[in-house]
Amino acid sequence: MTREMTVTQLATYLDGVFDDEELLHDVTLSGEVAEVSYSDKHTFLTLADGKYSVRCAHFCARDRVEKGAKIALRGSVSFYARRTSVTFVYNEFFVCGDGIKSAEFARLKEKLRTEGLFENRKKLPKYVLSVAVVTSPDGAAVRDFIRVVGDYCDYVDIRVVPARVQGDGAAEIIAEAISKLQTSDCDAIVLCRGGGSDEDLDCFNDERLARAVANSQKPIISAVGHEIDYTLCDFCAGTRAGTPSIAGQIVGASAALLFTDIRALCGAAETALCAKYKTRKNALDRLGLRIVGAMEKRSAAYIDKPELLARRGLYSLEKKFERQKTALYAIARSLENAMTRMMTRKTSRIEKLSAVLCALDPNKVRRGFAAVYRDGKTVVGAEALKCGDDVKLVFADGSAEAHIIGVENYGR
Repeated sequence: MTREMTVTQLATYLDGVFDDEELLHDVTLSGEVAEVSYSDKHTFLTLADGKYSVRCAHFCARDRVEKGAKIALRGSVSFYARRTSVTFVYNEFFVCGDGIKSAEFARLKEKLRTEGLFENRKKLPKYVLSVAVVTSPDGAAVRDFIRVVGDYCDYVDIRVVPARVQGDGAAEIIAEAISKLQTSDCDAIVLCRGGGSDEDLDCFNDERLARAVANSQKPIISAVGHEIDYTLCDFCAGTRAGTPSIAGQIVGASAALLFTDIRALCGAAETALCAKYKTRKNALDRLGLRIVGAMEKRSAAYIDKPELLARRGLYSLEKKFERQKTALYAIARSLENAMTRMMTRKTSRIEKLSAVLCALDPNKVRRGFAAVYRDGKTVVGAEALKCGDDVKLVFADGSAEAHIIGVENYGR
């Protein structure tokens, strides 16, 4: 016969069962601290043992307990009827040493450090314009990363490489993705995962994955968990970002620096041209003043001569002065026009070069061009190929594998 109960009746019944069961009172519970948090004067722990964990609480006390420590708690199991949840309420705790997981993490970290995997990691280039993000495509972390990069600039090429970021097999999948991206044209690889429990981040402490990160020829940004979370991948990567959003700031700021530098170079070129023009103009002005002074002195020499000679000399000097003055002004205007034309040509050339660079960007060109690679190296012409070669064609939106069955050299 089916028994009918309301939620209240079930919760009340379970509450009584927990109160009456003597085995659940005055218990010493041991395990490894997976999480620690505080609220006012209360301490809340998650005590883990293998795949199992229990929520624990110590009221009216802030215990100094570190994650990864192995501890023993003395208290009782309590059932909270309103939330139908089980909590181990303790009043004493004893530290028994480092937990198994914490000790294993420390051992692996020291092993990799001794081998030099934490040193001389591949750093980011000055300008990061394309990234491959290894992450779960459905997570909030990748959306935060893309949003933050977009706040800085909208021309960064972001390729999302789907991968599991927690659970069994996740480390192998991520390591394989890193290996495949070594031949890609991205400027950097981003390992992206939002915050979670220590168990959620376990795959990023895998030794094989850590070695894949350390041995990557592509710069890697490790953006895993919260700022307080550290994994082996953080130590092996060339750049650590506390969160996916911080990784977005790093990439966005690096990309925006390109146009900042271009504007600075254009400004410097304009300043140099203006300074050169001003120098030439000042030199002409000084020459004109010297000529005027010489003419004035020469005219003064005729003051004491007869009036007719003085008038004739004065007239001759005035005509000569006017001719010299006209010629000087013409030269000044010619120089000014030449400098203006030079500045216009230089500015036009800079703009054309910028346009050519943008037009030749393989991520923007959509005219059927492709880059050809053989054994991971760029093929620059038909003469470098021979029948039977296997090559990789990289387009703006993907890549393809090809087999050479014939080569025709135009002899250029």
